[in-house]
Amino acid sequence: MKKLFVFVLFVVLLAPLTLSAQTSTFAEYSTEHFRVLSEIGEEHAQNTALELEALAELYNEYFHFDLDSLPVPLRARFFSSQDRYDTYLERVIDTTRDDFVYLHYTDLAKSELVGYAMDDEDFEVSLKHQGFIQFLRAFIPNPPLWMREGFAVYFEEAEYDPELGIASYRENLAWLETLQAIVDGTAGVYAIPLDDMLNMTVDEARDNIDVFYPQAWGMVSFLLNDDSRSINRLAWDAISALQSDATLAENSENVWDATFAWEDETELVNSFISYIGDRKSFRTLVQDGIDQYAAGDLSSSEESFVTAVQLREDNFIPYYYLGLINYDRQNYSLADFYYKEALDKGATEALTYYALGVNAYADNRFDDAVEFLELTMELDPTAYENKAQQLLERIQG
Repeated sequence: MKKLFVFVLFVVLLAPLTLSAQTSTFAEYSTEHFRVLSEIGEEHAQNTALELEALAELYNEYFHFDLDSLPVPLRARFFSSQDRYDTYLERVIDTTRDDFVYLHYTDLAKSELVGYAMDDEDFEVSLKHQGFIQFLRAFIPNPPLWMREGFAVYFEEAEYDPELGIASYRENLAWLETLQAIVDGTAGVYAIPLDDMLNMTVDEARDNIDVFYPQAWGMVSFLLNDDSRSINRLAWDAISALQSDATLAENSENVWDATFAWEDETELVNSFISYIGDRKSFRTLVQDGIDQYAAGDLSSSEESFVTAVQLREDNFIPYYYLGLINYDRQNYSLADFYYKEALDKGATEALTYYALGVNAYADNRFDDAVEFLELTMELDPTAYENKAQQLLERIQG
């Protein structure tokens, strides 16, 4: 899912207005570093506070702040509907947002992440994006904009395990194809020059928002994941150069002086272009895998689909094709596993049960084959009756 977040690129200097009439409707839960208020309920307040705590630990694997130095717990407030959310924002900042927003004040005790009840997937992406901004600005109020928004997008697909209470990084490539089109010129817009990107002001970022977001994500991904350790070092040097008492312009200059000023700009830009061009999105990996399978290149096809699964575990297509690949290799048990995983992820039932039946027949598990094939005919007799019936007759014969 590609989601364009509304920039909140201003610092609110006035104390937030309070909604005393509404405060009593909020359930509250506090962890070591967070205080969550939620109209959605007590369970939501607790679960969200624990998730924010886990996400902060993940973010801090990259930034190494002293979490215990926070003067107050970071506050998050969630409303039960967008109407109530809009009412609150209109009173506080005289405007509304379609997405979550982090309201930052010079007094951290008055700052808060604000959101509302929405679909689980949208809620999670918004929480991780704005949650990172809240985390970063609690320690560095004015980080360079490319770093702030780039890392926020970078962490949007992070996974939270509520049983273990741990958040882990999962790569987000939602902007990859958009950025590739910008870089190769097919998007009709042009990449922002490196100097401009590193020193972007609020107004400049807003005026270039369609390019700024994907490019900010791309810079962070490039610096952290490029094969060159010297490139990776730039990310850590940039983070180390941040100062809590610096303005946006000063921190942008600090990062430039500590890192990019020492690099050959042409060489760095070319490395960035090469990195982005070589990356493959989930869609591209799936199409490559299908084409490779059709050409009989099972090893390359398997590699493409395994990589695709690492990007998106919830899509059935890679699992189904991994089933086909292992059937062709006569790895029938593994093929059975992948077909069933495909079913769990939403694969077409008649097609997949037919594949399971064929696989079971090849593996001499005839009872299983009969069960799968009969189920196939029940689900879609028009498309599979002849094929399934012929195989059933072989088994019965």
